[in-house]
Amino acid sequence: MTISEKQLREATKGAFTIENNAGEYTFHRFAKFQEDYYLETSPRDFYLKTAATSGVRLDFRTDSGNFGFGYRIRSASSRTFYFFDIYLDGVMVLHRGEKDMWINTGRIDMKLPGGEHRITVWLPCLCAAYLYDITLDDGASFSPVKASRKMLCFGDSITQGYDAEYPSMAYTNRLAAHFDADMLNLAIGGEKFVPGILDGEFAESFRPDLITVAYGTNDWSGFERQLFLDRCDAFLEKLAEFYPDSKRFVITPLWRADKGRITKVGRFEDALAYIAEKAAACGHFVIDGTVLTPHVSGFYSDLRLHPNDLGYEEYTRNLIPQIEKDL
Repeated sequence: MTISEKQLREATKGAFTIENNAGEYTFHRFAKFQEDYYLETSPRDFYLKTAATSGVRLDFRTDSGNFGFGYRIRSASSRTFYFFDIYLDGVMVLHRGEKDMWINTGRIDMKLPGGEHRITVWLPCLCAAYLYDITLDDGASFSPVKASRKMLCFGDSITQGYDAEYPSMAYTNRLAAHFDADMLNLAIGGEKFVPGILDGEFAESFRPDLITVAYGTNDWSGFERQLFLDRCDAFLEKLAEFYPDSKRFVITPLWRADKGRITKVGRFEDALAYIAEKAAACGHFVIDGTVLTPHVSGFYSDLRLHPNDLGYEEYTRNLIPQIEKDL
């Protein structure tokens, strides 16, 4: 049997809205006004990245003996690889996708052991994945897994998931799994502090228990100093205004191999200190990002900035205790 649209909506986490286009499902992690903001300000770059399915997952229980789905892939970043991770009762049992996006359609089918089991499917972080013909055995049971928390993540490429080839290993997805959260990932590769995607109506529509913010590395490397200060201030002040009851964690930028440069913003350490000071003044919890990942190039896909899967493992292992102590 093909699961219904209602069942899919109930089993999906990480999507603000879902469209059904003649049986093919599109997952939107951003609200319409946020997509429109990027369409106006960065139509050929950031707007395209809003379509990436970072943080989107299906999560349900079934006693079916078989499970499968068709997919179509579209570019939504500079990366050309895409992979799906599928978990059975919390254990990864399938990692399927392609290194090169020229193969952009396919189907995944798998046999399941007897009895009822929890199935979790993590969609790719760096492309847009559209699903269709999601099937179970005729008459099989189906029940969505409900999350105990809501979580909101803001950030740049590292928060979006560059360069995790295993999407479930990206630090935001690991946090969502660990804290049992329905997580919206509002990160965009290349982004800086962006007050334009915050507003009161959106805050009322999705009330998170937990928020993480991880901007700053692009602000330091590519902004004029005053623009960095103004946007950092505006974002952190609005975040406190719109989410007074959420636990809000600001993660300062991770170590990067080229941090010794002096940019228009100044020294890397000075930018981090400003973010930390402003975040604390706004009532956010501050986490020092420079101690979360190794200062060794082998933990980064580009040897300087973006964690690889091993780098994300270290990032998450060190980040979780920092959040737990203040939850």
